[in-house]
Amino acid sequence: MGIGQKAGKRGGVILGLRSHLLGLVVVAFLPALAVGGLASWQAVTGHLEAFQVQLRDTARALATAADREFEARIAALTTLAESPLLDAPLADLSAFHPHAQRAAAALGTPIVIIGPDNRQLLNTSLPPGTPLPLTQTAVPYSGALQSGRPAVTNLLQAASDQAAIVAVLVPIRRDGRTLATLSTRITPDRLQRLLEAQKFENGRFAALVDGNGRIVGRSLADLVPGTRAASWYMAGVASNTGWMSGPGVDGRGVVTAFSALTAGSGWTVAVAAPSELYLASWGVPLAAILLGGAVALGLASLLALALAHRILRPLQVLTDAANAVAEGRQQALAQAADAAQPPARVTEFKALRDALTRAAQTLAGRNRDLAASEARLRAIVETAVDAIVVIDEKGTVHSFNGAAETIFRYPAEEVIGRNVSVIMGAGDAARHDGHLARFMATGERRIIGIGREVEGHRRDGSAVPLDLSIAEWRDGEGQRFLTGIMRDISSKKAEEERRLLLAREVDHRAKNLLAVVQSVIRLTPRESAEAFAQSVEARVMALARVQSLLAEENWAGAELRAVAERELAPYRLGNNGSAVQIRAEGPVVMLPAEAVQPVAMILHELIANAAKHGALREVGGQVELRWRVEPAPAARGDDMLCLEWTERGEHFRDVAPRRRGFGTRLINATVQHQLGGTLTQRWETGAMRCELRLRLRPARKKEEVLFGAA
Repeated sequence: MGIGQKAGKRGGVILGLRSHLLGLVVVAFLPALAVGGLASWQAVTGHLEAFQVQLRDTARALATAADREFEARIAALTTLAESPLLDAPLADLSAFHPHAQRAAAALGTPIVIIGPDNRQLLNTSLPPGTPLPLTQTAVPYSGALQSGRPAVTNLLQAASDQAAIVAVLVPIRRDGRTLATLSTRITPDRLQRLLEAQKFENGRFAALVDGNGRIVGRSLADLVPGTRAASWYMAGVASNTGWMSGPGVDGRGVVTAFSALTAGSGWTVAVAAPSELYLASWGVPLAAILLGGAVALGLASLLALALAHRILRPLQVLTDAANAVAEGRQQALAQAADAAQPPARVTEFKALRDALTRAAQTLAGRNRDLAASEARLRAIVETAVDAIVVIDEKGTVHSFNGAAETIFRYPAEEVIGRNVSVIMGAGDAARHDGHLARFMATGERRIIGIGREVEGHRRDGSAVPLDLSIAEWRDGEGQRFLTGIMRDISSKKAEEERRLLLAREVDHRAKNLLAVVQSVIRLTPRESAEAFAQSVEARVMALARVQSLLAEENWAGAELRAVAERELAPYRLGNNGSAVQIRAEGPVVMLPAEAVQPVAMILHELIANAAKHGALREVGGQVELRWRVEPAPAARGDDMLCLEWTERGEHFRDVAPRRRGFGTRLINATVQHQLGGTLTQRWETGAMRCELRLRLRPARKKEEVLFGAA
């Protein structure tokens, strides 16, 4: 309740000084408002009448202009109809034709003579002697013959070019009889230009309507001639109201005045204006009068309020300051402590103001300290890398920091106000409400203050492992809240799994490698200790080279070219130290990890055999390795890898050796048993060819393995 306004003893309201001053202003202005209302009504009536008179005058002027256009043609045709050249029978009009052509040129339209049988007797647009057709529409011409008076037709369609026209007809009469009819045309474009010449503005427009109710032309030039006029307009014309309103052809409301033509039967000129323009013609002056009265009343009210404000301002300031102290509003407290307050005219007001100022300053300082503390806490919460979520006793989320948004992939506004179970794993969510209710009822702490691992639930449905710690606290009103601090331990869990898998892989690979070495040692011939040692050492080195290559590729497999280069590289120098020709060509082929060691062992045995017994033991010998991939038919197994090993040298003959060595047996066993392939060898004069066909399974991606296949 404001200053100067209080409840009476019996519940009534006693108005203050401000209300009384406003009431006085209103009472003083009532007579002036009544006079102003009467003047406004008279002004509005005058503007309406002026608007209607303007539209009617414009319609009459345009009707007169259209009549002049028709009458000029009637006069020209009447002069022709009285020509002595038409006194003779109308069968021969050759003498009249030049005379009619000059008149047509002056009018700018052809002139036609139509006989009683509706047949054209003369047409100035055609040379004399040209066969002339019947007219397309007989009714208007027959009417002119019967009446014996000039006439203007409604909108027609020309027989020659199918264009919309208006025909002007004048009968040729001799001895009281109508012998034929003289006719000329007016195009809607010409009549429309009469309307456009008026230069209408603000949405006003004019239309010329024939006796059939079809629009011949409009000043807006947006209609096809022949469009039917609105039914409400034709009804108004029939009742001769002279002023009407309704929707236009575009659906917008218009007000219309019309004037009838004397030359054309039933022809009218309509002048229309948008309804909103008509309303504005009286709305603007009315608004000006009302606005003037409102401004005057407002100024008087402002003066009254200013006077009341000057009287009541000191007391109101003290009231506001007291409310500010009670409510703790920061901005109002600062205003209450401002030394630039209006001077108090009463001693008690001054003492009260000083006391309120001291209280305001004290509270303002405390509020600043509290705001700074809240800002620090907010900064810590928002910049923390751990998720911090605050819930109440019912499990409803009240706070959800930025790290929580990142971990759970929920925006804060989507979680706040919902139950915390939305971000909990299925198992924890099912038990959460029961644990929370038990804690609130008994105070038993099972996980508060004790960290533990839980599973969170992201927005996309995925699970995330978390380290969770919970703290309990109460607000100023004693309501209990729980703050959960959660750390995403996905990386920690993944690292633990990687270490475990790595240990298993190392164990598996070591056992595999030892098994291969054991097989090599067991199968290598023991003809002599030195040869045995060299053979075993070479094969172990081959395994070591490919082992290094697999390690570089994270045991996901290896590219065939890299395997070949490593196995062939030690033999690039021949037995005499000179470079030998070894070529390896083929497309990029990724070998799966389980195939790399067998393929490397095959290549080692082939190149070692070439160095000992084949092409590389002689000068000029050549070794060539080519490979290709033959795709398997759709849905019919793996692709085939074809390796072609060719050695060229003079000592080769087209007879296979009678005895197969250990290397050949090892190659055969590796191809058939480890790789599931086939081996074909053939000897020719000067060359030995070996073809291996192996099943090629796709290599796994690097991210699918840690240290090779399990």
